[in-house]
Amino acid sequence: MATLILNARSGGGKYQPSIRAAAERRGWVIREVGPGADPAGLAASSDTDVLVVAGGDGTVSAVAAVAVERDLPLVVLPCGTLNHFAVDAGLDCSNPLTVMAAVENGTELRVDVGSVNGRVFINNVSIGFYSSMVQDPQYRSRRVAVTSRYLRRAMLGGGTTMTVSLTLAPRVVVPKNVLTILVSNNAYSPGVAPGAALRPRLDEAVLWVHLLGLNERKGPLFWRLARTLVTLLSGRSQVAAWPTREQTVGFDRARVRIGLDGEAVELTTPLQFSSRPGALRLRVPSASETTEARIEMQS
Repeated sequence: MATLILNARSGGGKYQPSIRAAAERRGWVIREVGPGADPAGLAASSDTDVLVVAGGDGTVSAVAAVAVERDLPLVVLPCGTLNHFAVDAGLDCSNPLTVMAAVENGTELRVDVGSVNGRVFINNVSIGFYSSMVQDPQYRSRRVAVTSRYLRRAMLGGGTTMTVSLTLAPRVVVPKNVLTILVSNNAYSPGVAPGAALRPRLDEAVLWVHLLGLNERKGPLFWRLARTLVTLLSGRSQVAAWPTREQTVGFDRARVRIGLDGEAVELTTPLQFSSRPGALRLRVPSASETTEARIEMQS
């Protein structure tokens, strides 16, 4: 028996009516995520052999945490705005109904998840200006404008500041002023991953810690951007990054607000991050044919 956790509002609700109808024909149990409802709670209270989730990354993350805890297979029907996890898993986001076949006739993959203070995440945890930005109610509908506003505020020294302590990997040099800390489940490598994917693999059994910032925050904006470019060319990067299996991040406050797969969460400090290799049983459609790529190049 399969249980479908359906978020009818994700991504504008384009695919959900068709998914609901198909699930009813298959005899699945359907539990809808209404206003104020907790997808994890709906999944945890279901007596099922397979969990199916139709929604965006936030909904998928919540249900994936239950699948990990109960060691149940998870089928993801991507219905969100960005669908980062589904894209990186190689799922067809243009027609999520095709993924439904994975319940009866799919291939099971063991993929990693990350953990922060015991909370599971499938994509990343963000701290700082990026965390605030993606939690803005207008971020998904007016992404460029919201990003520009938060970047401008961060570069002009607006917002609040806090002191962070963490152990760096050897030979890592961090920016003078860190704007965002991003801890990702496996490596983000755009251009290396296929198509629109950001991660080439979901089973490297590693976290990546990214510190993004500026080296100059005094003086006119143009001057600071110019100085930042000079220091970048001279070898002081605006991004410090390293792989790890575990990472502790301390703060000068008892609690901190983070973005966990794009959803706002407040946790007690310090934050204890760890990788959980192969913890998620992800069921995907069986491959029927080999993909052939054609590229053009000039000599």
